[in-house]
Amino acid sequence: MNQRNVQSKASRGVMNYAVVRARDLIVAVLCVLPPLYLSNRLSTLHTVTDSKWLVVIFLSGCEIFLIVLAAAMSPNKFRRAREPLNLALVAGATMFAVTHLFSALHCREPGFAFRAMVPSLSLVVLFGAIVWQPASPYQICKFTILILATGALIGTCAIAQHFGFDPLARLVRYREADRYRTGAFVTLANPEYLGGYLTVPALISLGLILASRSWQRRCAALAAAMLTAIPAFLSGSRGPFLGMAAGVIFLSVGSMVTAPRSSRQRRLGGLAAGSALVTLVAIVLFAGSPIKPIGLMRARLADLADPHSDSVRKRIVFNLVGLKMVAGHPVLGVGPGMFGVEFYPTFLSLAHSSRNATMDVVARDLHGIVAEHAHNDWLEIWAETGTVGFAAWFWIVALWTVGVFRGLARRSGQPGDRLFALALASAAIALLVNAFFNFPLHEPVRATLFWLTLAWSHSLASSNDGHLGES
Repeated sequence: MNQRNVQSKASRGVMNYAVVRARDLIVAVLCVLPPLYLSNRLSTLHTVTDSKWLVVIFLSGCEIFLIVLAAAMSPNKFRRAREPLNLALVAGATMFAVTHLFSALHCREPGFAFRAMVPSLSLVVLFGAIVWQPASPYQICKFTILILATGALIGTCAIAQHFGFDPLARLVRYREADRYRTGAFVTLANPEYLGGYLTVPALISLGLILASRSWQRRCAALAAAMLTAIPAFLSGSRGPFLGMAAGVIFLSVGSMVTAPRSSRQRRLGGLAAGSALVTLVAIVLFAGSPIKPIGLMRARLADLADPHSDSVRKRIVFNLVGLKMVAGHPVLGVGPGMFGVEFYPTFLSLAHSSRNATMDVVARDLHGIVAEHAHNDWLEIWAETGTVGFAAWFWIVALWTVGVFRGLARRSGQPGDRLFALALASAAIALLVNAFFNFPLHEPVRATLFWLTLAWSHSLASSNDGHLGES
């Protein structure tokens, strides 16, 4: 009888080990494969059949299954899942997912909406599952290193591409490449996507420079920061640049606040140095520079203040159309993925009611092209899932903010761990800021990194046990 119990415990131990290793492998592939996957979309050009989204959906589904299986096999291992803040975040993710389902049922094209919501829903559920059963800090560190290595590789290709040498030219067919302002888009097929993606490893690298305990690791983090931040700037993308600026500010202020036993003079000195750096960047951008990428970024940032520019005018109209959808469907929205379907009916209704000359100009500029996204993820979530869905989304962001700030303010644990959580949180903030100007939460590579960094930064900030150790 005792021998049978011993054999049963041994087999359960082997099963647990296999599930944990499989779970780690799936997350590792999820961190590496989508940015490197060469195909952008299948020939159908449909959201559901987007090749990168198929990879994300499959891997997310496998990871969710393994997390649930691990919890069922070892229920006593995961007591942190019962903490009130974790439960509230899981409830928010569940509410967000359920709202998508009801919104899809409520819209006029439920079949299309159901198919369109699958990509985002897979990542939201994965976020809830990671919060419910978090990985250890050491595991998160390993995944982050993979993100940085992949970002450095993509950044190296982007720099080469920018200077006229394209190592991927024979492997990747770029659609409408002549429309793009720069030559750097690599495997993401758009400089906006590339810039938004590279801000994540760039900010994490900057945070690891502060968190690392040896000069070798700091040098490696500095190299990764340069190989990702420079091509992100070369992409000429305004939203990612503003997101990176917000992430750097959060990282700088947070590192000073969380620094152990730092004197008042040291904090004021760090704040003065950061302010001087921001001032220098502003002078270089706006006082003139002969360097072409700086001139491009300066012109594009100045374009934001010009309501007559083509891109700003279109975004104003896209936001007005989104607000019109909210007014017409305030509770559950027009349905997931239905912004593009409802765009022209809402646009024509808005143009007819306002009789504004700007609408006529935009209608002429669009040439019948459908705006599939609002270029503002916050508004698009509100328009597609209504006030109920937006409330669930805001609940997630608000509770995550509370959890991160509460964890960073706590003095327990290793200082390096707090700085590592700060780095991941700054990457998530960069994507949240970018989401006001573009649609990173509806693009597979950036959406994957957003939900992962959101879950991991919360897990690290709320962790009282364990540390990175070898990081």
